This record gives sequence, C-alpha cells and structure tokens, in this order.
Amino acid sequence: MKTNNRSKWIVAVGMLVVIVVQVAMMGYFGTQKKGYHIDEMFTYELANYPNVFFSRTEGFLDSWVEGDFYRQALSVDGIGDLDFSIPYHNQEEDVHPPLYYFVIHLMSACFPGEMSKWSGIIPNMAFCMVTAVLLYLIAKRTTQNRILAFAITIAWAWSVGVMTSAVFIRMYAMLTCLCMALVYVHLLAMDCVQAGRLKKRILAALFLLTTAGILTQYYYLVFCFFLCGGAFFYLCLTKRWKMLIQYTLVEMCSLLAAVLIFPKMLYHIFGGYRGQEAFSNMAQGGGYFTGLKTVGTFISRQLCNGWVKNVLILMVAAFVAYFVWVHLLHLHLSKKSGGAGYVVKMNVALDRHFSLSFGKMDLVVVFLGLVAIGYCLIVAKVAPYKTDRYFFCIYPLVSLCLGYFVYHSVLFFTKRPQVTGAVVSVLTVLMIILSYQMQNVNYLFPYLEQNEKDVAAYTEYPVITLSVFGSSQHTADIFATEFPRFPQVYRCSKGDFSGIQKAAQTADISDGFLLYILDYGSMTDEELQEKVAQQVALDDFELVSRAGCNVYFCTLEEAAS
Repeated sequence: MKTNNRSKWIVAVGMLVVIVVQVAMMGYFGTQKKGYHIDEMFTYELANYPNVFFSRTEGFLDSWVEGDFYRQALSVDGIGDLDFSIPYHNQEEDVHPPLYYFVIHLMSACFPGEMSKWSGIIPNMAFCMVTAVLLYLIAKRTTQNRILAFAITIAWAWSVGVMTSAVFIRMYAMLTCLCMALVYVHLLAMDCVQAGRLKKRILAALFLLTTAGILTQYYYLVFCFFLCGGAFFYLCLTKRWKMLIQYTLVEMCSLLAAVLIFPKMLYHIFGGYRGQEAFSNMAQGGGYFTGLKTVGTFISRQLCNGWVKNVLILMVAAFVAYFVWVHLLHLHLSKKSGGAGYVVKMNVALDRHFSLSFGKMDLVVVFLGLVAIGYCLIVAKVAPYKTDRYFFCIYPLVSLCLGYFVYHSVLFFTKRPQVTGAVVSVLTVLMIILSYQMQNVNYLFPYLEQNEKDVAAYTEYPVITLSVFGSSQHTADIFATEFPRFPQVYRCSKGDFSGIQKAAQTADISDGFLLYILDYGSMTDEELQEKVAQQVALDDFELVSRAGCNVYFCTLEEAAS
C-alpha cells in the first residue's frame, strides 16, 4: 500500500511539474502575441457581434461608424449581457458548429467591455492542460512505462506546436482535447470489452464526447471515422455482437443529437461553400503529395524540430543494426550444428527481446498511429489551406507513436526499460530546448505592435481603410482592436479608391485623416499617392507605418489654405 501511495505521489508531482512549466510557457507566449490572424478576428465577431461579420452588415461598408463601435461589437459588457443565441445564429450563417463560440462568448463576459486576447488564450491553455493529462494517461496505459509516458507528454506539452495552438484563438485546442478524451475513453472501453460488458458511464462518455466534438469542428468527424471505425471492426472481428450494437447505437445517437442541436450542420457539410470546396478538393488529383509534404514539414518542425525524417531513419537503422548484431553474435553456432542451432538461438534471442520490449498494447499504439495517418491523409486532401491548425488534433498521437518507437529502438541495445526511459526523456528535453532556438511559434504577429505605436500620435484623426487587391471585404478587421482609439472609421468596399472621395463628401476630414491601405501588391508609395490624389485634393501624403499594412497621414489642400 505504501509503495502504491508513493507511486501516486510521484505521478502527481511529475504531472504538476509538466503542467506548471506548460502553463508558464503558454502564458509567456500569450504575452508575446501582439496581433491577430483574420480568422481570430472572425472568432470574436462570430461570438459577440449580432450581425455575423462587420462587412456583411447592411450599410456598414462605404459609411462612417464611431470608433467605439468596434469595442462594443467585439466584447460583452458582463455576465448579465450574455446571449448565446448570438454565436448560435452567427454560426448558422457561417461554416462552423457553435460550441467553441459559446466558450468565447462566455469568456468575453469575464473581460467586460473589452476585447482581450486572454479571453481566447485562457480557454486554449485550459484545453492544452487537460490534453496533457489525457496524453499521459493514454501513454501510460499503452506503453506500461511511467517514465516513457512522462517523456511523451513533455514532448507534446512543451513543444512549439502546443504553444502555437495555445495562442491561436480558434477552436483547434478544444478539438485536440476532445479527440484525446475520445481516445482515452475508447481505451477504458477496451477494459470493459475484456470484462464482457460496456459500462453505462463509458457509453455516456462516448455519447457526450462525440456530440461535443462534432459541435466543435467538422474535422472531428474524420477523426471519428478512423477511431470509431477501428473500434467497430474490432468488435465485429471478435464477435461481440451485443457490445457492437450498444457501441453503434451510441455513436449514431450522438451524431443524431448533434444534428438536432445544430441542424444547419447538414447544409454546412453538404451544401455550404466550405463543404462544396472540400468535395471539390477530394475530386481533384493534382498537387496532393506536395501538400502532404508541406503538412509533414510543419508537423515535424513543430513537434520534433524538423527531425522526424531523421528519427525514422535512425529507428530503421537501429532495427537493422540489432538484427545484424544478433546474427554475428550467434554465427558460430551455424558451424557447430549445420545451421539448426543458429536458427534456434536466433529465434530465442529475438523472442527474449520482444517479450521484454513489446507488450499487449503494441497493436493499440500502431492503430492510433494509423488513426493519425488516416486523418492526415484525408484532411490534407479536403482542407482549404495546408496550414498547421487543421492538424493540431493529431499532434499528441504523433508524439505518442514517435516516443513509443524511439523507446523500443533504444531498448534493443540497453535491455533495461527504466534506463531507456530516462535516455528518451533526456533526449526529449534537449530536442525541445533546441527547437526553440530554431523554430518559431506562429500567430504572435509581433510586427503589429509597431503599427500600434506608429499611429499613437494620430488618434484624434478619423481613419479610412482600403483593401486594394484583396478579394475579401474583411481584410481590415485585423486592425479592429486599434479602431476604438479613433473617433470615426470609414471602410471602403471592393478596393475602390473612389470610396475615399465618398468619405470626404460625407464627413469633414479637411484637418487630416489616417489612410490604412492593405493588399496593395507591388504598388509604390508614389503610385498609391497618385491614386488617392485622383479622388481628393491632397496636400500631404506622409507614410506613418509599414507594420502589417501601409498607413499614411493625409491632409487636404483646403486645410492648407
């Protein structure tokens, strides 16, 4: 009993250290985040703004709005002003399910009257912390080695990839947490299967997790396809028909529940523009392997400092070296017994190693690796962009599989599990340290801080924004957190410079205004000035900032005279 209690304390202290370091790292990179990806701004618009997107609001473009409009639109004034119908109905008009946006809406109320990056980062941090605990539990159950489980957890929890997912204010940290929770519950369900009965709490957990995942991100369905599909075939092959029926009914009911809660998901998947785009991408054949290479590259960089290929080569070399070593060690037996003794001794040596190295969970790890590979192959094909966010949810499984097989590669030579676990742990920490010297945490946008500083002296003037070649009307939203500092903001539509003339006709900007020009391609300052001068009588066209976009302070001739 004392030994068992001591073991529990070691695990508790170890996990506390992992989580504390992880939280400290995520908090640090959170402080370094200085701007937002356009999709992150969509997160706040869709969570808190009643009219879906700014640029879709009738009369918003080509008209003046108070700068404070942006503060009010992107925030919640307090708990009493929560209205979850806003994110729900917004997501009916968008392309995602609503559950994550409920979280952001709720967190926004914790920062009354302001749009704070922490209302998005704090939930991500919480999801990453829970995922770290789940990954440890999964790794401990599959590897039967506590030290190795900690090494695998650290490899993921402290990685560049996790820091990137923590600071990116979208639903992908939540998706990762739900995916790992589903994996863990399936492992618990395996125990129930061996005992001959699926417990009600396991079935309830499967139902809730599957429903929640579908209502978080539709790519969860791809993950479920491989994970739940594997469980389905396992139950079929082992002829556990009663449990098969129970499991199938629970998963089908969870899908039905998700549809009943959010019926618009059927349109999103099969009729919306993202759904059509996904089916179109699936039908196309060109560039697939190039896209897969891109996906593999950023997974490797964010988890293993770009060394996944090297690790795989070393693992294969270790296996080959071990078999050669066993062959040379027992070669003399071939001369004494005409080859028979050699074969027997060789088989005995290999049997001893595999009984030491590989346990009954070996196939489970392989299966989870296939789940990650299957998800990667499908999502790399259907995703609109080849970007890291869509693959965050398989990062823990990648860490699990790589750690597991690196461990066994080393174990070929050491034959001592505890020593091997310690070696893998040290290598993991060294890899993480080096990765922060060579890789970047994405979505921090440090250059946008300079833009905020550059325009600080001009906050008494109105702002006009213009996206020259941008196909999207939303581009200027990335500066929406700056706009409350200004008295008024005018958003020109469709890259039309004539919007500047309309702005001058509908408000007095003769004393000067700031002009944000985005998506200007290769146009020079002189060319942009000429375009603006064709619309209004310019007196001055002064460059203020190039951080994120070009910002100019403009005055008109009337003011000069």
